[in-house]
Amino acid sequence: MLPAVLLITCCMLSFWSESVIPAALMCVVVVFVGVSYWQLKKNANALFLALIICLMLLNSGFYISSRLNAREDTGNTEFLCRITSVSRDMSGDIDVTVRLKGGAYCVLKYYGKDPLYKTLKSGDVILVQGKIKEPRKAGNPGEFDYREYLKKQGILYVVTCDSFEVSEGGFTSNVTGFLQDFFFGLRKEALNAVSSTFDRPSKALAAAVCTGDKSLISDDVRRDFKMSCCSHLLAVSGTHFAGFLVCLPMVLNAFRLKRRSAFIVHSLFCILIGFMTGWSDSVTRAAIMSICLFAGRDWLSSLCLASVVMTLADPFCPLSSGFQMSFCAVLGIKVCSRRLTAILMRLHMGEKISSVLALAISAGLGMIPFWTEISMRPDIEHLLIQIAGSFIAGLACTCFIPCVFLCSLLPFWSRYLSSPLLLCIKILERLVSFGSDLSGKGGAPVHLPKAFLVVLAVTVFLIFLPRNMLKRPALTVLCPVLAVMTGLNVFSVINRPECRVVFADVGQGDCCLIMTHGKTCLIDAGTCEEGASTVADLLDHYGISKVDVCVMSHWDVDHSGGIAALCVQGRTKTILTSYVPSADDKDKDVKDFFKSTGLNEREKTLYLSQLKPAHAGDRMFISESVWLDVIYPSEGKGGGNEESLVAKLHIDSLDPVDILFTGDIGKDTEKLMIGDQLDLDCDILKVAHHGSKYSSTAEFIEACSPSVAVISVGANNFYGHPAPATLERLDSYGCRVFRTDLEGAVVLEY
Repeated sequence: MLPAVLLITCCMLSFWSESVIPAALMCVVVVFVGVSYWQLKKNANALFLALIICLMLLNSGFYISSRLNAREDTGNTEFLCRITSVSRDMSGDIDVTVRLKGGAYCVLKYYGKDPLYKTLKSGDVILVQGKIKEPRKAGNPGEFDYREYLKKQGILYVVTCDSFEVSEGGFTSNVTGFLQDFFFGLRKEALNAVSSTFDRPSKALAAAVCTGDKSLISDDVRRDFKMSCCSHLLAVSGTHFAGFLVCLPMVLNAFRLKRRSAFIVHSLFCILIGFMTGWSDSVTRAAIMSICLFAGRDWLSSLCLASVVMTLADPFCPLSSGFQMSFCAVLGIKVCSRRLTAILMRLHMGEKISSVLALAISAGLGMIPFWTEISMRPDIEHLLIQIAGSFIAGLACTCFIPCVFLCSLLPFWSRYLSSPLLLCIKILERLVSFGSDLSGKGGAPVHLPKAFLVVLAVTVFLIFLPRNMLKRPALTVLCPVLAVMTGLNVFSVINRPECRVVFADVGQGDCCLIMTHGKTCLIDAGTCEEGASTVADLLDHYGISKVDVCVMSHWDVDHSGGIAALCVQGRTKTILTSYVPSADDKDKDVKDFFKSTGLNEREKTLYLSQLKPAHAGDRMFISESVWLDVIYPSEGKGGGNEESLVAKLHIDSLDPVDILFTGDIGKDTEKLMIGDQLDLDCDILKVAHHGSKYSSTAEFIEACSPSVAVISVGANNFYGHPAPATLERLDSYGCRVFRTDLEGAVVLEY
C-alpha cells in the first residue's frame, strides 16, 4: 500500500506543478524514513524498499514533467513526427497520437480521403503539412473539457493535418502495435459473428457493452445512458469483467485442473479479456485484482498492486477519471458493503436482496467525489435502474463469449444462438430509455462543489471503517468541517438566484438560456449541430427536459437551426418568432433554413406546429419578477436579418436589470428603431450580428446606453467577427465586453 499511495500522490503533485520537484522532495522523505527504520530495526529491507520507491517516484515525476514542459511553436506548418500509438474503432476511424521533434505529444486530426492514413501504424515517421493548435477548452457549464482530458494524458496539442507523407516505416517488431491490431481484428470478427443478424442499434450497444467500443453508439442512446445515470455501462468495467469470468470456474472444474494450472489458465483468460476490451483503466484494475485474488492475496494488496503496475506503465494513469472512479468504487464496495448488508437485513429485506442492494449503494458511496461529473441523481428509482442495468450488462458479457464460440462453429444458426445476447441488449436498451424518461419528469442532477464531495466521501469512508487509532481523531476534525460546508451549501440553495442567464458558447451562432425557479426560456440555439449536442448537453446539465418557451429571433440557421434540432428531439414546447410562414412559403430565408436543416416532412410539420407569432408589444412572463418584452418588429414580413425579433428581458431583483437581445439586425433597422423612439435603454446589450461592422452603430449604442456588452461569436471565424470598428465603438462608450470565443459561456445570476 505504501508504494501505491506514494506513487499516486507523486503523479498528481508532479502534474499540478508540472515539475519533478515534488517527486524529489518525496524521495528525501522516503530515504529519511528508510534510514531511520534501518537504524532502529537493523533491517536492510527498509533501505532496499526506500531505494525502489525513490526510483519509481523519480521516474514518474520526471516522465510527467518532461511531457508537460515539451512545448512547441504553434506557428509551424511543416514538421516531422513519430507515431506513438494508433487506436482503431468499429466505425473505421483511427485515433493517432504523435510525438513532435521537440518532444511534445499531439493528437493527429486528418479529414482527407487518402487511404494510406488508415494503414498508419505505431513507429511510422511522417512529414505533416498542417497546423498545431491547443485543444478546445470547455466553453459551457457541464461541457466535456477536451483540453484538460488530453493534458491528463500528457498531450498538449492537436495537429490538424492537411496532407502527410510517410518518410520512414514503423518497426515491424513493435509488439504493442501488432497486438493492438491483431486483437482489434479478432474483436471485430467476434462481434460480426455474434451480431450478424442484429439491427444497427443493437449491434452498436453490444459493441459498447461487451468490447468497450462506443464509436457506433448514436447520440440519442448516449443521452439515454447519461440521463439514467448508467453511462459507466457503455464501457467495460469491473462489473462487465466479472460477467466474463462467470463461466470460467465451471470450465476449470470440468477439466479438474490443479491449482497451478488453473491459475495459469485464469491469468491467460484475464489477459485475453483485457486485449479484447482494449485495456481500459477499469479493465486493467479488474484483471490484475482478479489474478491476485485467485492467487490467494487479499483485496487491498491486489488493489494496491494494480495501481502500482498501472502507474509504472503510464504515470498519467492516476489522473484519468476512469482510474479514479474504478478504484473509488472498489474501495466503497469493500469498506461499506458488509455493514450495509447487515443494516438492510435488519429491515427484513432478505440476505440476497440486501447484499445486491448493498453492493450498488456501496459503489455509489465510493463514487461520491464524482457525482457532479456523472450527473448523479441520488434517488431510489435511479439506484434500482443502476442495479438492474449492471446486472443485465454483466449477463450480456457472460453470454458474449459462448455466443461467439457457438456462432463461429454454426454460422447458419447464429440467429438463434445469439438470441440470449440480443435479449440482454434489448432489455438494457429499454431500461435506460425508461430511466431517461424518468429523469425528464423531474429531479435535477447533483451539482455540488468538488471539495464538499471529497470531504463527504472521506467522512463516509471513515464511518464505515472498523475501529482504529486514526478513526476518532480524523472524524473529530472532519465532522465540523463537513457541517460548515453543508451549511454553506444549504444557504446557497435557499438563496439561489431568482434568474440565471447563460449566453452559451455555440461557435459562430447565438444562444441564450434563461432560467427561473418556475420556467425556462431559450433565445436562439446556434446551428443544428450545436443545438443537438452543445445546447442539449447544457439543458441536461441543468436538469431541463423541455424548454418552456423558445424565442427564434429570425430564420438564419446559425440562430434557428439548433431550435429545430431540439424540436426534433422533443425538447421544445412553444417557439415564438416574428415571422411564421405557411407550409409552402416562398421566402428565401425560410427556404434556405429548411434546405440547410434537412428536416423531413414529419419533422417540418412538427416544427411549424410549434411556431407562434410574437410582435412588438407582446409580453411573456417567465416568472413573477422576470419577463420578456418584444419591442420589434410590429409585423414580421420575412425571415431575414432585418426582420430579427428584438426583445428586452426585465429582471426585477433588488437591483433591476434589463438585457436587450438584438438578433442580427443591421444599421438600417437600428436607425428605424431609434427614429420610432422605442425603449432601447438597457444594462446589458447582446451585440447584434456577432459584432459585425454593419451593426451596433455609435447612435444605437448611445440609445441603448449599456454598461456591459456580450458578443456571441466563433473563434477564428470566416467573417472576421467581431469587427475591430465595432469593438472600438463599444470601448469608446465604456462598455465592458464579453466574448464567447474568448471567455466561453457568459453566466449572469440575479
